[in-house]
Amino acid sequence: MTAGTGVGAQFEFGRNWADFAEHLSPAAVEQAVAGLQRLVPDGALAGKEVLDIGCGSGLHAVAALRLGAARVTAIDLDPDSVATAERVLGRYAPGAAWSVSQRSVFAIDDLPRFPVVYSWGVLHHTGDMRRAIRCAADRVAPGGLLIIALYRRTPLCGLWRIEKRLYVAAPKPVRRLIEAAYTTAFRAAMVLRGRSFRAYVDGYVANRGMNWMTDVRDWLGGYPYESISEADMLAFAAELGLAPVRRFCHRPGIGLFGTGCDEYVFARPG
Repeated sequence: MTAGTGVGAQFEFGRNWADFAEHLSPAAVEQAVAGLQRLVPDGALAGKEVLDIGCGSGLHAVAALRLGAARVTAIDLDPDSVATAERVLGRYAPGAAWSVSQRSVFAIDDLPRFPVVYSWGVLHHTGDMRRAIRCAADRVAPGGLLIIALYRRTPLCGLWRIEKRLYVAAPKPVRRLIEAAYTTAFRAAMVLRGRSFRAYVDGYVANRGMNWMTDVRDWLGGYPYESISEADMLAFAAELGLAPVRRFCHRPGIGLFGTGCDEYVFARPG
């Protein structure tokens, strides 16, 4: 799920998601379709070509094709993600029009403009988020849509950036200690709230289309890392000549266990 990077060290997103993709369930695919359908206006993908920036496992590319996209051009900087996306698309979208290639979001000027450009939870991991957003927006055709999800800013984002940098540099045993500490603290917080940790984990795929532990590693190791407030994103979009169509944003908490993504759909005037 990496589209490019402005720094040397980065998390191995593709390797982290490869095992999950090998055991991808129909429920996860259905959840991905429902998640994308929630974002796009009815019928917006039908017959359209889609650029998927930072395709990761290829799951969202499959969702776009199932919602009627004529073709999906998927790119990712991570070679493991490219290989995984090819396997997932070959399995769940046989015969559909798609391509997957290794490419940075910072090197897509030669691509045509697309009616739909999609990048979920990716551009904040590039090392230069605003430049990455600008590059993605430049590939949106007149009258087209830019669909992105970005980490919302919280008071603890600075500390999480430090944690992620340490995690990426750490050997595997140290990483497992960080994961264990996070899991223990998260479990304790759920108990204090009167919620079942086991039920939460068991329902994770059905609720989000993801494996919980894979997602935890994705969060703890997700470096480079940036975040943005809703107000700043809307102002930047206006600067890029994009108009908001719909968005799903939440009031930021303190960010003790991380932060979720705010989702945005912007249109480029025709």
